[in-house]
Order: sequence, then structure tokens, then C-alpha cells
Amino acid sequence: MNLINQAIIFAAKAHMGQMRKSSDIPYITHPFSVGMLLQKENCSEQVIAAGILHDTLEDTSATYEQLKDHFGIHVANLVLAASEKDKSLSWEERKKHTIDSLKEAALEEIQVITADKLHNLITIHSDLDRIGEAVWDRFKRGKVDQHWYYASMVRELMIHQNECRLILELEKEVIEVFGSLEVPY
Repeated sequence: MNLINQAIIFAAKAHMGQMRKSSDIPYITHPFSVGMLLQKENCSEQVIAAGILHDTLEDTSATYEQLKDHFGIHVANLVLAASEKDKSLSWEERKKHTIDSLKEAALEEIQVITADKLHNLITIHSDLDRIGEAVWDRFKRGKVDQHWYYASMVRELMIHQNECRLILELEKEVIEVFGSLEVPY
């Protein structure tokens, strides 16, 4: 069985029973969609597998050692790079750390992180069209803080726009959802 199929099975089992935020949509649809975005970008099999596995360390009982044993150190490190390190920190501290980590991130790490943020924002956009501004009620922070986070991600990622076209898609999605890259504070 190839690496991508193994990642799909591992992630599906790890996320079993989880749902997307405030919905009845199985959580596995998100990591699977992230993998599809990376496949569309012609990323390597390891990057696609890491995209599918990107939330396993953060949101399931899966461990780094399990990922390393099943998928190799490279995939495990890509998943680690896309994971928040310390969930005990405040939302602002965690998001600032994610933004700051992009300065030192390798291209493959950026690909996984960008695909994750892009799919999250595509989902928000779809929900905005469906239920309106109530979509922001499902988050720990509202629209203004979400705008700051996604716009900051885009600004930090733009130096890699020629290497990863998903960044331009993320920029477009930020502008469509929030109206601009400029945060109103």
C-alpha cells in the first residue's frame, strides 16, 4: 500500500468520531481535502501524506513516534511543523508562534501549513455564504482576530509565492472573506 493510502487510513482511524467545528461533518474531510490541495499542487507523496496527517499530533492521541514508525522521520517532522506546540498558551500566543515559525520554515512545511489554512478558510467562506456572520460564533476569537491571523499568515508567506501557488489562493480567499489584507485595528 502506498504512503498516501496509509496516511488516509491512519488519519481516518485517528480522527474517528470527530466532527468539524460546530457541524455534523466528519473531521476527516478536512485533512483529506488538505491532501487533495497538495496533490493538485504536485507535491511529493511525503508532503501529501503529511497534509493528510497534519492534525493527528494536535487533535488525536497519535504520537510523533507512531508517525515516525509508520511514515518515516521526514513525514513526522512535516506534521510536527504544522502542529501547534503548546495548547496551554493563549490563542494569541499560539497564533503568533505559528506566524513567526514561518520565517524559518522549509518549503515543504510551508506547503502543508498553507494547504491547511487555505482549506480552513475555504470552509469558512462556504459557511459565510450559507449562514452569514454567525459563522464567527464557532471560534474562540471573532472575525477581526481571525482576519489578523489569516492576513498575517499571507503576509509572512508571500516571499514563497513563486514556489507555492497555494499562497496566492490563500491570499485571494483572505480578501474574499475579509475584504482586504489590511486588518482594521
